[in-house]
Amino acid sequence: MRRRLILSTAAIALIAVIVLGVPLGAVEAARLRQESTSKLEREADQVSAAMDDRIERGDRITPALLRRYIPAHHWVAVTVRGGRQVTSGPRLGESAVLAHSGAALGGAVVAEAPIGELHDRVYREWLLIAALSLGGVLVAVALAALQARRLARPLEAIARRSAQLGDGDFSVRAGRFGVPEIDAIAQGLDSSAGRIAELVAREREFSANVSHQLRTPLTALRLRIEEAHAARGNDADLDAALAEVDRLETTIAQLLAHARQASAGHTVAVNLGAVVHDHASRWSPVFGRARRPFEVTAEKNVLVSASPGTVGQILDVLLDNALRHGEGAVRVGVSANGRSASVTVADDGPGIPDDASDQIFERGDSSAGGTGIGLHLARTLAQADNGSLRAVGGDTTRFELRLSRLAT
Repeated sequence: MRRRLILSTAAIALIAVIVLGVPLGAVEAARLRQESTSKLEREADQVSAAMDDRIERGDRITPALLRRYIPAHHWVAVTVRGGRQVTSGPRLGESAVLAHSGAALGGAVVAEAPIGELHDRVYREWLLIAALSLGGVLVAVALAALQARRLARPLEAIARRSAQLGDGDFSVRAGRFGVPEIDAIAQGLDSSAGRIAELVAREREFSANVSHQLRTPLTALRLRIEEAHAARGNDADLDAALAEVDRLETTIAQLLAHARQASAGHTVAVNLGAVVHDHASRWSPVFGRARRPFEVTAEKNVLVSASPGTVGQILDVLLDNALRHGEGAVRVGVSANGRSASVTVADDGPGIPDDASDQIFERGDSSAGGTGIGLHLARTLAQADNGSLRAVGGDTTRFELRLSRLAT
């Protein structure tokens, strides 16, 4: 901003100097020419008057006499009666300023001055105008630099405060800078920071309350399952139920940590194939009871940058969506392509129209009796890890999660 402001001011000052200085120089040059001609005419008139006096007294006119009335580098010629001509000074030829004067008692006076004398005066005037113009441009640039500093420093400070606000520091305040427009921006930023801090505090409080409310019945459920397990001995179904309770407790803890920003934005290397196989092993019996074919195809050692638990949460949402709202076989795939890796969850459903591919991720949108929160939460989690979640158009239902790949 500073550079653009200084350059634009310098350009405006330069244009103003050209628009005003060039005509001024032309006018001054014309004035100097007229002044030189007038001065030479006065010299000729002075010689003419002196010669009239000499002619009237009958004195002889000589070159030495003429040199008393003109500068040494000028030339003058006096034509007296009878056609006799008396000159003084070096003849200048065509490169001269010429002036004439008539004598009252007959004869004529011609005076010449070097054209270089006029050119020197014009050159000095142009040089003076150029120096003043350059000084004006430099003063304008200096003032522009001061003004740019006065305007840029508050904006730079606001940019730093905005970055701190984006990093989660809601206590920052932009301050005031004495510029009404910038102060209005700073006031808006301060108000936004206050409202965001209040909303985040409420969300964290809500997350903590929800976590507590969910953990209490889960603890009771765990106790009941453990009692049943103790009474019945080894039972595969009860062991699976305890594992699901553990998974739910882990999920709640991870979501709570994410909501509190304990892990938001903190990414680690995650083996995408391992996560998919781990969650697929939990969902495979569920799809088996629903008599839905379930297939997993995953490349090995596909490492991505993601927050702990985020990929698993998104995968659970997509698999639950396929179970509840999809049809036929469910296929999960992991693939890597250049700097990105993707997880796809597809089923034999009728597909998602292109005009609804973004709408289904909006909070509360559900056309099949769901809550309309799952897909919205999944996309939010993906975006928090600089990834993306989208519905891929086609004849079947297909979702794709894309994340940044790490070099192996």
